[in-house]
Order: sequence, then C-alpha cells, then structure tokens
Amino acid sequence: MKRKLILVVILCFASSFQLLAVEKDSVGQVKPLKYDTNYIKSYRDLVHIALVGVNKQTGVTFANVNSTYDVNFATNNPFGFGISFDYKWVTLEYTKTFGGLELRTAKKGESDASSFRFGLTGRRLRMNFFVRSTTGFYLKNIKDYDPDWFDHNTRYPHFDSLSNVTLALSVYYTFNHKKYSNTAALWQIDQQKKSAGSFVLGFLTNLEGISTTKPLMLNDTLLTGDVHPHFKEGASIKIGLSGGYMHTFVFWKRFYIHGAIIQGFLYSRGATDFYDQQETRIYNSMGISLYSRLTAGYNGNRIYGGLFFVSDGFIDDALGDAYAVTSYNYFRIYMGYRFPIKSPKWMHKFGL
Repeated sequence: MKRKLILVVILCFASSFQLLAVEKDSVGQVKPLKYDTNYIKSYRDLVHIALVGVNKQTGVTFANVNSTYDVNFATNNPFGFGISFDYKWVTLEYTKTFGGLELRTAKKGESDASSFRFGLTGRRLRMNFFVRSTTGFYLKNIKDYDPDWFDHNTRYPHFDSLSNVTLALSVYYTFNHKKYSNTAALWQIDQQKKSAGSFVLGFLTNLEGISTTKPLMLNDTLLTGDVHPHFKEGASIKIGLSGGYMHTFVFWKRFYIHGAIIQGFLYSRGATDFYDQQETRIYNSMGISLYSRLTAGYNGNRIYGGLFFVSDGFIDDALGDAYAVTSYNYFRIYMGYRFPIKSPKWMHKFGL
C-alpha cells in the first residue's frame, strides 16, 4: 500500500514539472515577457545575495469530538543562519545552527528535524514540493490537563518517541499574472510597483506518517475523554483541489505587505494502529488543507529585506470523531543586495 501511495506522489510531481516546463517554453518563445510594467519590475538579470535566518516548526494535534481538550504536540527546533543566492531561475540557500544563537526555550526540550524543498515560481504557475522529518515533541497544552504542572516541574513533558514524516506537493495557477507577481512576494526577484492581487486555483497531494515507539501516556490525566493515549502509528494519502486569493499592498513605493490564503478539499485515505487494539482502523474520508502566508519588507533597486511566514496545515479525517491535525510553520528573516553581474556566454545555454 505504501509503495502505491509513494507512486501517486511521484506521478503528481512529474506532472507538475511538465506543466511548469510548458510554461517556461512558452515564455522563451514570446519575448519580452507579457506583464504590465506599470505594476511589475523585474530584477531577474541581477545576482541576489542575502543573509538569512530561518526557523521551522512542526505541530501534531490529536483531536476527539468527544473530548473536552485536544492533545497538542509541538517541536522546539533552533534557528539557523546563513546565506541565500538567487539568479533568474536558480535559488540556493544554506543555513547552519550556531551555538548560543539557537533562540529556543530550554524547558521545551529538543527536536531533531531534517527537510528538503524544491520549488519553481513562474508568472502563471507556482510549484512547491517538500519533505520534512521531525522527531521529538513537547506537550504544548499540558496545563489543560494539569493546571498546576509548573508548580512542581520546570519543563514541559517531552516525547522523544513521537515522530512525523511528510511529503507534500502543491501546484497552483495565478490568474492575474500580468499585474500581480508571486515572485515579488516570495523572493524579491521582481518588484511589485503597485498594489495588486490574484485568485489562484490548483491541486495538491500529501503523504504523511505519524508514529511513536510507546504509548503517549504521561499519567492518568491524559486518559480523560478518551483522547489518543494509546496511539501507535498512522499513515495517510490526501489528494484534491485547492483555491484561494493573495494580495500585495504597496506603500511608499518600496515597502509592501503581502498576504495569501489557499483552502484545499481533499480525498483522504489512511490507516491507524493503536497499542490497545488488535485491528487496524482504515478510513476513506475528506481531508482539509489550509495554506497561509504573510510577508512584509522593503524592495529597493539594490537593497531588499523583510520578514516571511508560511503555515501549512492538514486534517487527515475531517468526517471522523477522532482525527489528527498537522501543521508546518516556516519563518524567515533576510537582508540582501543585488549585484549587476553579467553571466558568461556559456551559461546562456542554460537560461542564465
């Protein structure tokens, strides 16, 4: 079953890459690019180098409609600092954790995370694919179950055994691509000269697994309301359509605030095992996704910088009494400079 699920994700990824390749070919045949220069200014021929700070967090919530409280787990990943490079269609970024600059709370314990992301941003199409693996979560809402917890403890309850692995792919089409630049909102390779927005429509797929090597029981308080103390492992595949709206507000010519929200309704199939049950629970249901993005910054002729926050959330079994909610949060702060460097002729063959 898992091989079939992975095959579905790979096929969707390949299909989206073909769509973006078609867009790239059409752009190459029609010069100059057909966008409104009163609204968009391109800096794609300049080399962008920026200092960046990045933080990624994962949340896992076990919910039950028959329970008063949910069980909210969260990671405590450190900040990473490094450098990014952007030129035309190439984007490279490297970050590293430095001792003393982790910027995380010690009482929440430690998490171990790794991730990989690949994205392509055209004027019409935007594709994003990421893989993220995380181990080690703390119980975020312990005071719901034990209001006096911190009267006797200095740290949050921490579960080294809880882990999450996710593969996600999304592709969407931007309708108002002549006046609205998605690239300006994401990477500042473009500049949004006037306020503009666009509706978007696309599809997404998500392959996800959550597991723990021992029951999620801290003490008897977690058994209240039959919330998921005996959860062992679960896996699900979700695929469906998504749509939403994004807008960039420009003020004082160079400053901007950008917001985006994309809602997805998905077919969800999954299986869940519990330590206290012999049978595997299999469900075919409706899944829900919600993507939100908020950015703000300055985009000058040479200097640019800002703040960038993205949240991806998924519900695996929205029609069931008991379900899991996962969220992936990404925060980035950056300050960069554009260099007018001409590429060698041999690089022109690669569109650089």
